[in-house]
Amino acid sequence: MPGLVSDLRIRARLAARAAAFTAAGVVFAMTGLAFLTVALWVLLATYESALVAWTVVGLMYLILGICFLLLARRRHPALPVEQPVAPVQPIEPFLRVAEAFAVGLSAGRAARRPRR
Repeated sequence: MPGLVSDLRIRARLAARAAAFTAAGVVFAMTGLAFLTVALWVLLATYESALVAWTVVGLMYLILGICFLLLARRRHPALPVEQPVAPVQPIEPFLRVAEAFAVGLSAGRAARRPRR
């Protein structure tokens, strides 16, 4: 049982770490997108008018949003259905004990032999 708890703690720690790095990545990407949007607006407003700049930036985000919506609606191929596993036939307790004895006996003999 202690192995199960420590494994669960390790998995939780890795999941939390992955979530934190993902959140940080999203924040930095959105910040970069905001700066690039402002830079595009300033560039367009300098060479054209503010109305053209707002129109281009708005259309760019509209097209980007539509692309993401279309990607979200895309259907994925169905996952293969797992075939039910046949139930394992129960083994007699005497056979389990005999097998364990044979495995232990061969392990003891292997440990006793000197290595060359």
